[in-house]
Amino acid sequence: MKKIKLTLFCIKILALIVLMPACHIFLGSDPDNSPRGIFESIWTDFNKTYALFDVKGIDWDAVYREFSPQITSDMTDHELFDVIANMLSVLDDSHVRLASPFAHSNSGGWLESSNNEPFSLDVVKSYLVDGGTITADGMFLYGTFITNPEVGYIFIRAFAHGLDVTQTQEWTRVIDGIVQSVMNTSSLILDVRGNTGGLPSNVDYIASRFASVAKDYVRVRTKNGPGRNDFSSPIYFTIKPEGTRYTKPITLLTNKQTISGGEWFSLALLSQDHVKHAGGATNGALSLGLERRLINGWLYWVSVK
Repeated sequence: MKKIKLTLFCIKILALIVLMPACHIFLGSDPDNSPRGIFESIWTDFNKTYALFDVKGIDWDAVYREFSPQITSDMTDHELFDVIANMLSVLDDSHVRLASPFAHSNSGGWLESSNNEPFSLDVVKSYLVDGGTITADGMFLYGTFITNPEVGYIFIRAFAHGLDVTQTQEWTRVIDGIVQSVMNTSSLILDVRGNTGGLPSNVDYIASRFASVAKDYVRVRTKNGPGRNDFSSPIYFTIKPEGTRYTKPITLLTNKQTISGGEWFSLALLSQDHVKHAGGATNGALSLGLERRLINGWLYWVSVK
């Protein structure tokens, strides 16, 4: 009986020895958390996932050859962060970001004060009758001009309010009343300067109040494979007339801080013949940025459409 027990014990030990390499095969090797491993990881993910290389005319392999030699085994986290941030800055895409516990970088640089264009809502208020009317949540300012009450004005701060990410936020519902309040004017200034975007559903809901005809304004294809030409079939976004509508002449004001959903709104409005554009160029961050996490805990965002 003792011999049988000993044999069974030996079999169990042999089984564990056999299974341990198999477990290693199935689980794979530990991720490389060295500066080289982290750099290679983020470069490779962008190489497979980023959607706008061709649009922006960027040779990502050439970018690798430029920044890879800057990676050393003994570099500090701050030094590694700077190299990766500088690499991503080549993309000039405000939806591409890198965040660590000690620093944050935006590829498009729109957070930098040096890129901000002068814009003061207080100055705008000084030109409006009684300073205009601002909604309780601060999302809209509207009114008419002191020197020309025939011209209406509506400022839209953003297309998302707070942390609420429901498909259409309740604050947008006031737009019908706001449009009605300027309905007797002969023309309208629609101001989205400094509008950094938000939910597409809010963009469509508000834009529909300034549409005279249904029209496609954006065609979107999503990166869905590792190859440079791996994209989904296109999806079209359409502006559709709905609700209380203003279809008299509209001047749309934008600037460099009109970003993301603010730019989608601009494209939607500019598909309409009664809308003209004025002001500066927008930021150029039209894509969707997906959040990723590196092995060392840093977060980054990559544009996939």
